[in-house]
Amino acid sequence: MVQRRWLRSLKAWVPRWRISVTGRADFQRNATRFVLRVLAGLGITALGFGLVIWLGTLRYYNLGYAESILPGLGQGFLVTIRLVAVVIPLGFALGFLFGWARTTRSLILRGLGAAYVEVFRGLPPIVLIFFSYLITTLAILNISKNPFIAGDVALWMGAIALSLHSGAYQTEIIRAGILSVPTGQIEAADSVGLSRWQTMFRVTLPQAFRVSLPPLGNEFASVIKDTSLLNIIGWLDLAQIGLLQVPAALKADFNLVFIIWIEIAMLYFVLTFVVTKAVRFVENAYKVPGLEAAEL
Repeated sequence: MVQRRWLRSLKAWVPRWRISVTGRADFQRNATRFVLRVLAGLGITALGFGLVIWLGTLRYYNLGYAESILPGLGQGFLVTIRLVAVVIPLGFALGFLFGWARTTRSLILRGLGAAYVEVFRGLPPIVLIFFSYLITTLAILNISKNPFIAGDVALWMGAIALSLHSGAYQTEIIRAGILSVPTGQIEAADSVGLSRWQTMFRVTLPQAFRVSLPPLGNEFASVIKDTSLLNIIGWLDLAQIGLLQVPAALKADFNLVFIIWIEIAMLYFVLTFVVTKAVRFVENAYKVPGLEAAEL
């Protein structure tokens, strides 16, 4: 009786796992909500800048200095976006690969996945960044003797080290998502003739992806802020540009330091807000009405 119920729910659900599952109207509605929420967040940021300008007109805020540092912070912001565009996709790919490995029947793959998680989750990201930078620099200098090539490659290896650290956390998120799929659905998929790989890609992964999206959004937001650690090896990101401007600000007026970090905070907020709302949009687009009740 229980297996028949799983068969009915599986047959009704398997062909509909793609993004079209909510229908075109629902997708358009979710897209509209996403755009409106992003615009609302940007509007809040604009209000923050407006408040800053208003305080500047009242001479509570040095508006001229705030405008003078924006070009430099803008360049650092673009570098941060480049880092995020590398670290998040690479970390997700690693998390998906090792998360799947930790749920397979192979003892070797499970052992490799567990070792990866324990090592890269157990070390601080700043240590991983330093090790990757130093080891890469020494290795390339011993081969090419070109310090410029060594420096460029070592900088990107630091970004990859941050991806490895984030991927360890995402591995556990993906693993938990895969294990959350009821075993009854796996048995039902086997009974209707689906192969192991068909079951994985048509039944298990779509549901695991939905379950994993909220914690993945939190991890992405954390990674965006962790990119500021890469300035210790020479990346001229948003945080590093701010740090370089602090000494001159301290010599002129201590209050100018607050202006630097207020603008940096606003720019990080915009980037984090857009990424988390994008994840929320995907979460709503892949939502299946009534699926949660069917799993009870």
